[in-house]
Amino acid sequence: MVFLQQIINGLAVGSIYALIAIGWTTVFGIVGVINWTHGEIFMFGAFSGYFCITKLHMSFFPALCVAMLIAGGIAVLTDKLFYKPLRTAVKLALFITALGASTFYRYLASVLWSPNPRAYPAVLKFKMIELLHVGDETLSISNLHLMILLITIAIMVMLQLFISKTKMGKAMLAASQDFDTVGLMGVEANRLITLTFFISGMLGGAAGVMVGTLYAIDPMMGAMAGLKGWSVAILGGVGSITGSMIAGVCLGIAESLTSGFISTGYRDAISFIIMILVLVIKPTGFLGFKFDEKV
Repeated sequence: MVFLQQIINGLAVGSIYALIAIGWTTVFGIVGVINWTHGEIFMFGAFSGYFCITKLHMSFFPALCVAMLIAGGIAVLTDKLFYKPLRTAVKLALFITALGASTFYRYLASVLWSPNPRAYPAVLKFKMIELLHVGDETLSISNLHLMILLITIAIMVMLQLFISKTKMGKAMLAASQDFDTVGLMGVEANRLITLTFFISGMLGGAAGVMVGTLYAIDPMMGAMAGLKGWSVAILGGVGSITGSMIAGVCLGIAESLTSGFISTGYRDAISFIIMILVLVIKPTGFLGFKFDEKV
């Protein structure tokens, strides 16, 4: 029962990792940019949600929507300022620029909000929901974790419908296979790239708000989140949205099991151990292409 409880605990966090990874892999799969600022977009989303709830007195869902829009806008601005001027430059220039922009955003946030951690107000009255009762043991999930899991599933379903049912979504899917050919077919490349960054930012912003409901937020929170998003994207297969969903849940469960049965000190290390093993044993991940095919 304890094993099952740890799996339940890992589902919500794993679904958040999946959102971060999908945003990361969408930009990389279509534009070919290693977007190191994605962790900071995640952080700006968390602070935007915090501002909406604490200063504008919004309820959780409107604050989530506003934070997603703000994070999407920041992602588009990032592309216009830092990536678009170097679109035809060598990959190394883009990579270094991304690292510089990431560092700039991190310390800008420290100036704007101070480096001190802060916590979201309680968005729900906390209670445990019993799922199964056997003897003296109970399998349960908190209403907060359940809410996060359901919201994440809803966002993923809407994203999947957008990609499979709309013209721009299908263009994004085609661009992930061959960006140059899609341009020759009449799709406006800059518009497609802008949409890609906006969707990526919205996913990162949503993840930031949901992490804020579970843990304290601070200007440096994006660094680890970005690295874990990268790990999940590689595990799922860079370029594969479905693979990122599966890998995010797997990583969340792995971290929960590590915390429960080994030590919380090894929780963050497990994602990078898994990433290294995947790169060595199966470089394509679950459902994607080799990482070095687009680098």
